[in-house]
This record gives sequence, C-alpha cells and structure tokens, in this order.
Amino acid sequence: MLKFACVTTTMLAGAVFGQIKFTDAFPGTKFSAPVYFGSFPGKAKTYVVLEQHKGLALLVSAKAGGGFSKDTLVHIDVNQAGEMGFLGIAFHPDFNTNHKYYVSYDPPEDYFNMVDERVADATGMKDSGTKPRTLIKIPDLHDNHNGGTIAFGPKDHFLYFGTGDGGSGNDPDANGQNVNAWLGKFHRIDVDKRDAGEYGIPPTNPFATAGGRKEIFAYGFRNPWKWSFDALTGDLWVGDVGQDAVEEVDIVTVGGNYGWKIMEGKVGTNNGKMTLPIFTYNHPKGNCIIGGVVFRGDPASKYYGTYFVSDIGTSLFWNLKKNASGDATVTELNDTPTGFSSFGSDPEGRIYGVGYGNGTIYLLDGPDLHPNAALRDRARLPSRYGRTFTASPGSPVDAQAFAKGAVLEIFNLGGNRLGALRQADPSLPPNMDAGIYLLRAPKSGALPDVLMVR
Repeated sequence: MLKFACVTTTMLAGAVFGQIKFTDAFPGTKFSAPVYFGSFPGKAKTYVVLEQHKGLALLVSAKAGGGFSKDTLVHIDVNQAGEMGFLGIAFHPDFNTNHKYYVSYDPPEDYFNMVDERVADATGMKDSGTKPRTLIKIPDLHDNHNGGTIAFGPKDHFLYFGTGDGGSGNDPDANGQNVNAWLGKFHRIDVDKRDAGEYGIPPTNPFATAGGRKEIFAYGFRNPWKWSFDALTGDLWVGDVGQDAVEEVDIVTVGGNYGWKIMEGKVGTNNGKMTLPIFTYNHPKGNCIIGGVVFRGDPASKYYGTYFVSDIGTSLFWNLKKNASGDATVTELNDTPTGFSSFGSDPEGRIYGVGYGNGTIYLLDGPDLHPNAALRDRARLPSRYGRTFTASPGSPVDAQAFAKGAVLEIFNLGGNRLGALRQADPSLPPNMDAGIYLLRAPKSGALPDVLMVR
C-alpha cells in the first residue's frame, strides 16, 4: 500500500455519490499500485499509467475488437520500500521528433531520488534500450517523502520536479529551509542545455547566480507528492502532504518559501516572507492530500478553471477556485470511491482519478465535466485569447497564424501539448480530431490564438 503516514480507506468501486459519478475508464482492466495517469503524446486515445512498485510505464489503448491493451513503454528496476518506486514521467515537448522522455524513480540500491532521460524507439511506443542519461541523483536517508511528480512547464518548457524533505518525521535534517540542500524543494532545469553538467540552469531561477542551489525554483516543502500546471495560466498547483495537523494546497511561484518546517499549513510563525497556502484542512478530517488538476475541458462548464483535489486517507474530495483575495473558494464534493493516489486528464480535458488500492482508473463523469462540441465556438471563449483560425484535418493553417513565430505549438483545452506546426509545413495532421485548440509560439508571452478544426 501507499504509505504516507496516513490510513487509507476503500469504498465500493463504481458507486455514485451526489454531484459526480465515478466511472471505470477501462472496464476489465486493473493496475497494480497505480500512481500516475496521463495522455501519451502523438497517439490518439492512448494513455500512460505508472505502476509504482512494479516499475512499469504502461501504454493503455482500446482494442479494435473491444477491451483494452496494456503495452510496456519501459520497465525500471526500483526500490519497493515504503513510498519509493516509479513515481513520475514526463515527455519532452518535442517528443514526437526526438522521442526523449524523463522518469522519476528510486533505484533498488540504497536510497536515492533519481531523474533520468530516456529515448523511445522509432515507433515512439517502446523504450529504445539505450543507456539512460542520469540528470539527477539525490541521496536520501529514508523511504518516505520522495516527491516524485515531474513535468515540463507549459510556457517555459523547463523540467520541474519536486523533492520531499528527506523523510522520517519533523524534517530532522532541516532540509525544507536550507537553500543549499536538494530536499524539500521544487527544482527547475533546462534539459536542452548542459552548462551545469547534464543540464542547464534557467537564468530566472532564484539562486541561479549565488546564495543557494542553482536548480531551486521554490522551497519550504514537506512532501509535494502530486502537483500539476494549469496550462492556460501557468499556475503550478501542489498538494503538500502534512505531518500531524494540517494538509495544504499551494500555488507555487518562483523564489517562494512555503514554510516547512517552521510552518505547517498556516500554523506556526510566519516571518513575513513565507507564502501561505491557498487551502488547508485539519486532521483528522483528512490526513494525506493528493494534488489534482485544473479542469479546462469546456469553457462553458461551471468547473472550468477549477482545481480538483482529494485526500487518500478519507476519500474526501474538493473543488477549488482561486479568488481575488488570494485564497480559494472551496466546494466540498461527494467522496471518491476509493483513495486516489493521483489525478490526470486526457487531450479533451476530461479528468481521471487513480484508484491506488483497487487498481482502477476512474473517469470523473457528469454533465459539467464533458467536453461539449456544441459549446466550442469563439463566442464562448474568454477574451484573453487572441485571434481565431479555422482549418480542416490535413489542410494548412492560415499563414497569418505564424505572425507570432515560425513554429506554433498546438494545445487542447485540457492543457496537453499535442505537437507543433511549422511555417514551412503548415498542414494539420490528417487524423486530427475536430474541436477547439490553442496555438502558442514557444516561450512567448503573447496570447494564444484559437484554432477551430472542423
């Protein structure tokens, strides 16, 4: 079982509770201790599931005759103690051309938190077997508080990874507030450069020039187990697992100090320089927060722009929306059917919950959680978007779309990067689904344009 120093509970799988229905996304398909769900880039309706202690990254897709296949992208030997194992995966923004992807795991020998770069084969569907390039290897003294989620920033394309405080209890090595220590932090690196060994340092990292570890993005965390970006706004939402009293959700910004171990949630002494969480709840109401995702599936939905989060110990479930005061407007929803270890989304923005104990991936179902093609028109989109272009699968996008750059990245409303268009070859893929997408120039602060595919 997943061990967060919390007690897990299991309710009836497939049950319906009030506002949201939890539907088995892959009927007849179960997983062993799953800790991640996400879309696989470049292949429609194919998803990635990580099995923590088996060290497997599985590709799940529907079979022509019914049912679902499970194919192995990669198998990694991992330490199966406590919270260790295969913890995170991220695909390079140019995965469809360079086939590079990144894994976060704990190797079988001793205690280390690792991030490796690996390369898939020519199909992109299976690891090539070439020797991985180790980017990060952090010594750890305990088998808990390992963080583990890794992801590329949707706007800057740097690789982010969170680290726990090193484990045991009460941060015995005071890692959280030590800006020279790896542990208890969010880190950000540039995998496309090697000016700091195996990677580059983004120049806007707070200690890029002096005063602490150059990789640090923010600090003061106990165990940022699950976190995600809102790809539209760039906000980084994290569930930081508490110790004895408080669970918290933070929105993490560059250089921020989030308090641990001087503070737990909003409890403790704030020196005036610590960033307070956007949401907290006390034990024993819950005891182990699981960070979620922001819903971007339907601009007309009441859930659009809100963040789903739960507690694995008690199956409590909330929806948060950032308000003008800097706190969150909180709605307590119906309980999850089992303790969720993670959340994920698909290319259309649907949200999924990962049932750790029963091995089930659930679709969060309901009238306000479905992509609705009838509502996907320019009048329904917020004013912060740019121009609107219309094209058909296999046809070229209007040349005016490239005024912001010779390369345009394609995102769906769920925030997933689907690929890129180049001015030299502006045609859409012939198998592209109809719908609404966003076009962004890489590393540009300009408003994204809207692409209607019909």
